[in-house]
Amino acid sequence: MTTRITATSEMSSARDRWVVPGVVIGLTALCALIEASQNYIGAINFGKPVPWSESVRRTLPSWVIFALLTPGVLYMARRFSVERLGWRRALPVHLAGAAAFAFAHLGGMALYYGTRAGNLAPVAILLTKYMTAYFVLDVLIYWGIVGATHALHYYREAKARELAASRLQASLTEARLAALRGQLNPHFLFNTLNAITTMALKREHENVVATLGYLSDLLRVSLDDRLPQEVSLADELELLDRYLEIQRIRFGDRLTVSRDIDDDALAALVPIMILQPLAENAIVHGIAPVPGPGELRLRAMRRNGDLLLEVADTGPGFFAAERRSGVATQVGLERTGERPGGGIGLANTRARLAQLYGDASVLVVADAPGGGARVSVTIPYRPAPAAQVLGAVASAGS
Repeated sequence: MTTRITATSEMSSARDRWVVPGVVIGLTALCALIEASQNYIGAINFGKPVPWSESVRRTLPSWVIFALLTPGVLYMARRFSVERLGWRRALPVHLAGAAAFAFAHLGGMALYYGTRAGNLAPVAILLTKYMTAYFVLDVLIYWGIVGATHALHYYREAKARELAASRLQASLTEARLAALRGQLNPHFLFNTLNAITTMALKREHENVVATLGYLSDLLRVSLDDRLPQEVSLADELELLDRYLEIQRIRFGDRLTVSRDIDDDALAALVPIMILQPLAENAIVHGIAPVPGPGELRLRAMRRNGDLLLEVADTGPGFFAAERRSGVATQVGLERTGERPGGGIGLANTRARLAQLYGDASVLVVADAPGGGARVSVTIPYRPAPAAQVLGAVASAGS
């Protein structure tokens, strides 16, 4: 699949290199043909017919000069685009560019016809004549080319965003299925159902109902395609609670969850189900293998325009093997293979972050200063709409 996409992209890029020259040549030929036809028919109507070849010779040079100048206009449109400079800075540049374009075109016409007549003396007179008659038209043509270039650029940007959105949706679906597969593996289902059976035998009906409710909600949200790609952190934490409640049934007093969540971070937008694989990685590889109680620490804070999310545990850490061998590594950037089986969730999380935020996101795994492992995610801070906070997940669970 990747090879096919790469090959298609290369073919598309090769095609794009020929699109602009082809369009310029085609439009030049078409405009020259239209003007030559108009002159030819007009001469007949005025009773002064001229040969078709002469009509073409009179009109074609002007459009050839346009074609030769068009690459320069395209360069100006791309180099000094409104998107890059803003219209206040781009406008003076293009006003000067339009004047230069008109002067170059009309000067080229005057030089051509003066050379053809065998006398360069009237070139200045011809230039003055052309500037008076055609200057405004040439300026409009320049702006037309610039406008078409901007329109094509925005069209391509829109198509690129549409393609990125479709890929992101596919990635989100894959993440949901991967999370569902990780949550509901046979051991997880067996332990959960066994806990429910034990509670039922003990006549703990409220716990049975609550556990089944958490499991049902988790399944429903995991498979709900209506949910947006991003939800508020408050919604994400509510979704995480349903997973943690099921894990508390399995581990009982061995699992403790602590939180350090800033109030202004709760309304921040985060990728849906971003915390669940991090928490699962911490529980399965950090808390489960170690006898005795363990702690899962959740932290969220706003920092310098970014949102920092941290999931830590009190297990052996990411680099336990290296510490035992005497080679201690303090921080690993985007390392995912230190814990057996822990690579899928972290790799999937990193891929989703890259699609959503590009270089503006960072995922770091490290050993926590007091022992255990820590995964930190930094993404741009963007507030969620007020109506969405504690609304998306609740509506999906209803």
